[in-house]
Amino acid sequence: MGTAIAMVAKVGGERLEVVTVTRNRVCLQPRELSDGEQIANELACNAPLDHRLTIPEYTMWTGHRGGLEVQVRSALRDPVATHGAGAHW
Repeated sequence: MGTAIAMVAKVGGERLEVVTVTRNRVCLQPRELSDGEQIANELACNAPLDHRLTIPEYTMWTGHRGGLEVQVRSALRDPVATHGAGAHW
């Protein structure tokens, strides 16, 4: 719990709508999904997984902190903007 509490304190609890803590994972959902990528960056969650078949579409950013998997939900990222205009998908 200490690691989860520290993460909430680091990013600011007022920015979060839902925090879910399980045995090996902490999931954060920001009040504004558009703030999710910035929160993920602050927590060093740099592995994106795009969910394009859901409504709304979103990106789940993942990483590890304090022995826990950390997941941060965000607005769907734009891979071209994220990786540069020359990227081809």
